[in-house]
Amino acid sequence: MSLLYITMAAQKTEAIVIRTLPLQEFHKIITFYTPDFGKVKAVAYGIKSPKSRLGGSLELLNYGTLIFQHRENRELQNLTDFNLLNGFDAIRSDFTRITYGCYFAELVDSSASEGVANPEIFDLLRTTYQFLVHADDIPLLARGFEIKFLDCTGYGPELARCVHCGSAVKGISVHGKSHATTQFGIAFSIRYGGVLCDGCENRDGAAFTITPGSLELLKMLRKSEWERFNRIRASTQNHQELKRVLSRFIEYHTERTLKSLKFIESVL
Repeated sequence: MSLLYITMAAQKTEAIVIRTLPLQEFHKIITFYTPDFGKVKAVAYGIKSPKSRLGGSLELLNYGTLIFQHRENRELQNLTDFNLLNGFDAIRSDFTRITYGCYFAELVDSSASEGVANPEIFDLLRTTYQFLVHADDIPLLARGFEIKFLDCTGYGPELARCVHCGSAVKGISVHGKSHATTQFGIAFSIRYGGVLCDGCENRDGAAFTITPGSLELLKMLRKSEWERFNRIRASTQNHQELKRVLSRFIEYHTERTLKSLKFIESVL
């Protein structure tokens, strides 16, 4: 007679809570994003009980040290402990900041794979929350998060060269009526993954235009450290164009509509 032993190894890692779901009366399923294991789903048993010592520490966006019992090829892990390091209270006290914070968490949750480590995404999310507390232009910080997140996942758009022929793209005239929204602009193709030159713009009838200024701003957001963001200024047109480009690009690659982004569009 043979016995099958299921081995469980205790794992310790930094983690950010990116989603919570109720489970029966007293339990929750917590989704974490970690630098060492990517996305981790774990059951927090008895967390809604008045006697639970973890009740206040496992709220959405909380950052801390996670200990869990790891089992291979298992969707739900067993949560052992979570030591809160930062609850980002200043974000929670501001409606706009907490709303965008939830959007960043949902974006990571929608795109990340369980068990696939990407420390860059973890560092980006944690650092973004730290600077969200002090951001002057929160939508601009969101555009910065989006372009940096796309780069971390390998889906970052091409902004310097035509995605079809490879020629350099700067400020060009767009003549096609199907996607000309300004007299001068740059054709951007969601399907092809970036900008198109004057000779290739008609290869995507669904391409739309952004002004050269918005393109340069997007390049700046991509490479700028968070410390510089409060010194960057964006016009209303810049905001509108970059939001359009990045939201459609993200929707195309995630193949889903993010609830928190729709909420932002309808309320903020």
